[in-house]
Amino acid sequence: MRLTLLAPDIIELLMTGRQPRRMNLIWFQRNPIPVDWEAQRQIVQRFKEDA
Repeated sequence: MRLTLLAPDIIELLMTGRQPRRMNLIWFQRNPIPVDWEAQRQIVQRFKEDA
């Protein structure tokens, strides 16, 4: 897993437990994480829209 490449604001979401519910360790293990921070933010936004 390349969690070290996550955007700082996404790391903050994870560390404070405010990430979308379905965005969990299993999701990170099964899905590629783009290096581009804006692409990462779009993924988080899609999770929020699906909730």
